[in-house]
Amino acid sequence: MQIYLAPLQGLTDWIFREAYTEHIGKFDKTFSPFIRVQNGDFYRPSQCNDILPTNNTFQTPVPQFLGNKADAFQRFEELCLQHQYTEVNINLGCPFSRVVDKSMGAGLLSQPARIAEMLEGIFSNTKLKISIKCRLGQDETSEFEELIPIFNNFPLEEVIIHPRLGKQMYKGEVYVDEFVRYAPLLKHSVCYNGDITSIADIENIKSISPDINKFMIGRGILQQPFLLAEIRGQELTHDQRVRMIRDFHLSVIEYCKKKYSGDLHLLRRFVELWAYHYEAFEDGRKIFKNLKKCNTLAKYEGVIFKAINDIK
Repeated sequence: MQIYLAPLQGLTDWIFREAYTEHIGKFDKTFSPFIRVQNGDFYRPSQCNDILPTNNTFQTPVPQFLGNKADAFQRFEELCLQHQYTEVNINLGCPFSRVVDKSMGAGLLSQPARIAEMLEGIFSNTKLKISIKCRLGQDETSEFEELIPIFNNFPLEEVIIHPRLGKQMYKGEVYVDEFVRYAPLLKHSVCYNGDITSIADIENIKSISPDINKFMIGRGILQQPFLLAEIRGQELTHDQRVRMIRDFHLSVIEYCKKKYSGDLHLLRRFVELWAYHYEAFEDGRKIFKNLKKCNTLAKYEGVIFKAINDIK
């Protein structure tokens, strides 16, 4: 079984990946949050920093492309080849309106002709291995039926499916039945992504779709940082868990000091992490409430390291 780390914008960037890989565990693959290319250039050039080799010393991620044209992908590919990447991923799943309204991410799923045109242009020139991360549709799961023959027409490395609709964002139930029906129709290797927070969630998917042996986890790792070890049957002592989570947070803090200037910028980043991470602690809600009151890095460190030392 292979376990991947999902690309979550502002959460599982190089800072999280470096700290997690060094101190807690190594995924079979990690994916960078998307790099958006629009109107011939990088929408936010700072996104490119996430795949710099100097920021990825413990594990090389799979860079993710967000765009809707082959020439935009070519600009992205030039960047990836410059840094000696050999595999990339195309985002057809981002559900946020600022992306969907530009016919990118999940906004492309209802436009199969545009997807086919983009992939035709990409595969006619690319030197890279390419996978796709997608949802089952933007408004209806039936949209995926038109995408299957398109995907099957190209030599994709794999297809990672989050069985929700774009309009759902990250809410509501996943369409497991539809995933089970559509996945075997793809001639490519398929990875399941969505609402995996325990070993039981993986076992449930495998019980109804036994051929699936790749799983991508995002928010579940933020909520349960030792889930990867549990899936792999690694038994950790109390002292090991405390040391690993403490060293993880120490590294996150040090990396953030390099990226951000001023305590408030660091604290804003930490609050975003703890919006999920608090679930890893017995008194998580209280810890999250207290750290949101912190206005200096020193106060934040006092709150979280006391919480870590109090782990039972």
